[in-house]
Amino acid sequence: METSYQTNSIAITQLKKAVEVRFGRTPATPADFGELSIAILRAAGERLSPDTLSRIWGYKKGYSSIRQSSVRILEHYAKAKEESGFIHTTAIHADECRPGEQVRIAWLPNRVCTLTYMGDYRWRVAEAVNSKLQVGDTFSCRTIAQGEVLIVDHVETVNGTYEGGFSMGNKNGLTLVEKL
Repeated sequence: METSYQTNSIAITQLKKAVEVRFGRTPATPADFGELSIAILRAAGERLSPDTLSRIWGYKKGYSSIRQSSVRILEHYAKAKEESGFIHTTAIHADECRPGEQVRIAWLPNRVCTLTYMGDYRWRVAEAVNSKLQVGDTFSCRTIAQGEVLIVDHVETVNGTYEGGFSMGNKNGLTLVEKL
């Protein structure tokens, strides 16, 4: 049986702080946990799901322990000195985009969207095929990575409704990420 630790223990609290320092901020939204998951995969070569991370940080309530294997991965990430070169993925970081730049994404089954960057981590859907998203919908997202689930926040639809969060590629991740 695997050892577990209390998420509110001093050691785990210090470990989370070390991860936050490495990550550059405290994860607080589903999109943040998705981005942290990608950062851990790149730097440590191991995967912790956004769902697991949201439980560890207390975003999802009702979880009070963390498995030893998750602690080991977080320690590895916190101590990693540089990004690993053996994980190759296409990732678009909003901080590196200029307003007006476009990105095409796809996920199964047969869904495609073209997104236009608006600035301040906001994206507008310019084209949508077989997606719940519609042309004109907007959302917030910091990182879009091929092979990973895309979790977005602050979805505003063209008819003016606010949907909170939304995810794409839940089973297989995004199958395509390309700058146009």
